[in-house]
Amino acid sequence: MAKVYIVHCIDTEGPLYEGLSATFERLEAVFGIEGIEPTEENLKKLQRGGIDLGGKEKEVARMLDASLLSTHKNFAEIEAMMDRLNSAEFREGFPDSGNGGWKCSWFCMDHAGFTGENPRMRIAGHHSIYDWYRKKAGHAYGDLIQWHFHPLPVNGEYNACGMNYVSSPHIFEILARKVIDRGFFPSAYRPGFHTERPDSHWLLEQWIPFDYANQAVKGEAPTGQRDVQDGRFGNWAGAVTSWEPYHPDYADYRKKGDCKRAIARCLNMNTRMRNISKADFEQAFCEARKGKDQLVSFTDHDFRDVCYDIELMRGMLRAVAQRYPDVPFEYCNALEGMRRYFKLEPKSCRLEAELGPGRRSVRIRSDENIFGAQPFFCLKLLGGKYIWSNLDFTADYEWAFTFDRDSVEPDCVERIGIAANSASGVTDVIVMDAKTGNVKREILNMG
Repeated sequence: MAKVYIVHCIDTEGPLYEGLSATFERLEAVFGIEGIEPTEENLKKLQRGGIDLGGKEKEVARMLDASLLSTHKNFAEIEAMMDRLNSAEFREGFPDSGNGGWKCSWFCMDHAGFTGENPRMRIAGHHSIYDWYRKKAGHAYGDLIQWHFHPLPVNGEYNACGMNYVSSPHIFEILARKVIDRGFFPSAYRPGFHTERPDSHWLLEQWIPFDYANQAVKGEAPTGQRDVQDGRFGNWAGAVTSWEPYHPDYADYRKKGDCKRAIARCLNMNTRMRNISKADFEQAFCEARKGKDQLVSFTDHDFRDVCYDIELMRGMLRAVAQRYPDVPFEYCNALEGMRRYFKLEPKSCRLEAELGPGRRSVRIRSDENIFGAQPFFCLKLLGGKYIWSNLDFTADYEWAFTFDRDSVEPDCVERIGIAANSASGVTDVIVMDAKTGNVKREILNMG
């Protein structure tokens, strides 16, 4: 019997503060609406469509919906939400067909590399958000922590959205610090603002097997919101609109092809566009009844009321599941969903590494199960700088890095970090002392 797998992805960016003036500034930026005084009275009028906006009333009211403007302004407010979310009563409030409880996948971001003012009071610094959720996520319920990333905008400002991965060198520092400082490397990914471009497509293809990015919506009409027109912030038009993950084409990530990475369709839960609907759940259950497994995934943010969003999903899911009592559904985290859909058994790539003679090189080996062309290789230098570098191929599934004046001298290196995923998303991480060659090894996601 085919099954519907349910995956809840959370873009985990920490607290977010937005004052009244900032809300009206966003109104102007998105819709070009000027001259409305930023008052509570005017906000309420806009929310109920009570101000003539020349046909934009409905779209504006959606953006300014009270549930979307209510954000957690600090970790204390998020913790209060987490207390409810991590209660057995809430997790088990609507069990799946196997009597399992709700699972969350926390895709954590580092606000690193940004400059200037931080008016939304975002939590800045490496590991700040990741470390908090490592302690607070519902691991006992099968929750998972993975990776979320926003490229740096040209102006470097906290409230701007970047588009370019290859011009955002902090992406490699973020990953290097995760490997060396925390013994972590991601095997699943959620893109910032749902945006992928060719450069991110090719970067992910090197290291990360599972990608919850596709926001294709059937028959999507223009939103009337000029900040996302003409494919701005990534264009998923023409991408797969079924609930079946696909391997993308090398030239166009929206199309099916021969790449190794799998992309899942992942719609929004409660926002101003691309929201999942009851019809989307119906689509999945109908296809499962025909004999094809389906993976339904959706996303929201931790700075909103995740519990409220989950209740919305449960309401739609409950209504549809009652109409398809013969179709089982299962709550999964982001790795479980992909593995079960593709029938992948967890398997390590058996990553190994050792220093060469005189500490002039590092030699690395794996088995044929490695995902991508090479492991992720990084260094922590004396003085605290983190860098990433390519490796030299020496044989099949063997690589080397040479320390010399053309790269970096061995006496300048404090730690060596190496990470690789297997095709099933098992992550091998090696952190090596550059002077002694002593190795600390982690194997993640075997369960």
